[in-house]
Amino acid sequence: MLKTLTLAFVLSPSVLFAQVVINEVDYDQIGTDNAEYLEIKNIGTTAFPMQYLSVVMINGNNGGAAEYRTIESSSWPALEPGDYFVICGNQSITVNCDHAASPMTNLIQNGSPDAIALIWTPDSSIIDMLSYGGDVPGYTEGTGTSAEDTNEQDGLSLSRWPDGSDTDDNDADFVIGCPTPGAANMLDPVNCVVSTGIAGPSGAPPFVLTTDAAGERLFVRLDQARAEATRIRVYAADGALVAAQDLGVTTSAQWSLAVADPGALLLVQVVAGDQRWAQRVVLP
Repeated sequence: MLKTLTLAFVLSPSVLFAQVVINEVDYDQIGTDNAEYLEIKNIGTTAFPMQYLSVVMINGNNGGAAEYRTIESSSWPALEPGDYFVICGNQSITVNCDHAASPMTNLIQNGSPDAIALIWTPDSSIIDMLSYGGDVPGYTEGTGTSAEDTNEQDGLSLSRWPDGSDTDDNDADFVIGCPTPGAANMLDPVNCVVSTGIAGPSGAPPFVLTTDAAGERLFVRLDQARAEATRIRVYAADGALVAAQDLGVTTSAQWSLAVADPGALLLVQVVAGDQRWAQRVVLP
């Protein structure tokens, strides 16, 4: 989303075709919020001059829209197409953090609602904005996202999905994903996307995952203590079901799956009776 832009001074015309978006936000952790971060991505085709960008955070309490924090620096380098820029509160515990902002804790408000905007400083126009926890007047694209980070579970973030996608609607563009500062957004139905309902008992799963050397076939070897009605589900990193297999009532079995995307992350779920396990595998 890019509102009317008039340059206050002369820059390369290619700058006009570059665009940055708020790509991911982790604003709430269990206990003290000391691992918060904001990720910006350049989804344009040319380098973007970050020195002319300002990150403005908005408190939307009681239907208002009050700025409570601004983060900017003339020393920020240009952001190349496809690259990420991460602003964090605590650089020691946030991987790929490019700029440590103050304060170290409670950097980003928890949204009831709140918003974040990227401002083009030459003329104070808004390049992108995200409203979360509801709509913030003047700082909402479409509808504020209904996805909600929570202090009841770590390992969650507001993630633009698919990575970098911008339809000018916060609710359509953002989902709950896995924290991936400085890397492409990832959804993970084991821990990060509750909708697939994968939650396993404690202990090692009763199956082993292997692949062939080329990463073109995934093998599942099952060996459990008692015969159970058993089925296998394989999910992609975005939570989409890739394959399913009913093994019947069994204690042991072998099954394999031809893989269409070598190098991908897959999540394998085995359901045996009333128990279920899930395990990640990254294909070579």
